[in-house]
Amino acid sequence: MILELLFAFVGLVVLYNCWWKRRSLPPGPMPIPLIGNGYQLSKYSSNEEACKVWREKYGDTFTIWIGERPMVCVCDFNAIIHNFVKHGELFQDRPDDTNYLNFVGRGLYGILQIDGEFWKNQRRFSLHTFRNFGLGKNLMEERVIEECDSMFERIEKQRKGGNPLISLVDHVDIAVGSIINNLLFGYRYNENNLSEFFDLKERATIATTMAGTPPAMICRPNPDRFKNWPILGNILATAKKTSIHLLDFFKIRIQDHVEELKNVDLSELEPTDFVAAFLKERHRLDSIGEEHFFSDQQLLTLVFDLWVAGQETTSNTIGWALGYLVHHPEVQRKAQEELDRVIGSDRTITMSDRPDLQYMQALCNEVQRIANMVPLNIIHATSADVVVDGYHLKKGTAITPLIGIVLYDEKIFPDPMKFKPERFLDKDGKVKRVDEFIPFSVGKRQCLGEGLARMEIFLVVANLLNKYTLLPGKEMPDLKRRHGVTVHIRNFECRVEPRFK
Repeated sequence: MILELLFAFVGLVVLYNCWWKRRSLPPGPMPIPLIGNGYQLSKYSSNEEACKVWREKYGDTFTIWIGERPMVCVCDFNAIIHNFVKHGELFQDRPDDTNYLNFVGRGLYGILQIDGEFWKNQRRFSLHTFRNFGLGKNLMEERVIEECDSMFERIEKQRKGGNPLISLVDHVDIAVGSIINNLLFGYRYNENNLSEFFDLKERATIATTMAGTPPAMICRPNPDRFKNWPILGNILATAKKTSIHLLDFFKIRIQDHVEELKNVDLSELEPTDFVAAFLKERHRLDSIGEEHFFSDQQLLTLVFDLWVAGQETTSNTIGWALGYLVHHPEVQRKAQEELDRVIGSDRTITMSDRPDLQYMQALCNEVQRIANMVPLNIIHATSADVVVDGYHLKKGTAITPLIGIVLYDEKIFPDPMKFKPERFLDKDGKVKRVDEFIPFSVGKRQCLGEGLARMEIFLVVANLLNKYTLLPGKEMPDLKRRHGVTVHIRNFECRVEPRFK
């Protein structure tokens, strides 16, 4: 009797897992109870490699399971535009990650994981504040160029100090970190506080790399279930420790601001950084008795989201650019021939030069395409019951546009793993529009820092190639892709040869 009951129970579990819970969803790989498709994901070298295989097997719309949570993946570009742009209001929410966000100390705050009116309000404020600080204008360009100049000073100091092998990735990290830190907190990184930066950068890298690995994805929907498991428990403990460390640091920086401004009339303040602008807006809303979303915890998590996102994606994209350029001296030569023809000296390249640097623009586009920084995107959720590719999805269903699959689609970008800036040029050598080139995602959740990121990538890469030729160090850069929310290139050393004496 007991054996019969056991077989019946196992049969029910199998029936539920193999059919019942999947009956209304697009097809996909068979999930394992509790861990979903984490095991299958781990068999591939990267998340986008797994999704490419599953697209070929199951079609343009398929389902994978993150633990016990289904996630619908949309791969076709036209379907992505139809759903996430033309009907974006139906796909603008986020999955309920309350359990995980509370576990790591951030709560349902910030900008990346919130939705509804809360998200609309904070996104609107953030965009307005960045524009006031010159995003897309000359003021922001001046900040980027200032960091480029400081970066070159550090490179020259190291080069002339007798060390021919230079980690350009570290120098780029500092430059990008200074830009976002100055924007948020009002101060740059220099020789006196580099240890602070590298500590934060290391922890941000751990957070963004680990969060996209299959074991971490398994735990995310319900971390309390797995926190005492072998291996998974260690991963969760590291995620929590890393998050808390970053939050503690940002909390101190915010408290410093509050202390500096305690005797200042905030209504008369002209903010010069994001934290001050947030505090001023909260003061304004409090003074008129209006309810608002500008709490202490919101500021803390918002700064966390902006610092990590602003640092990790841009610096890693430029890191991949440097790695590919070392591997492809012929691309360097073409870019430098254009620079010599248009610029003709070691003067600083500015955004006003961009229209005349067509090959450089194509190079930057190709870097963003092949770097494919956030291959699984940040997961959305349906804001209402919807129909996607003929499948009826309930409100709150996790769904993501697989931007990484579009950027590697052989029908759109032939030989997608080949580094080829010419794919973005027409027959006359002019940059051409490629609608499917969407590295910053699409729709209402499109990256709010896109303008700054594009500027940073162009100015850093163009000025680096104008000043130096990049040559291999002891080893060639490792271009192998790995799992991660953002995909990091392994740090490497190279030689830099000045182009102007």
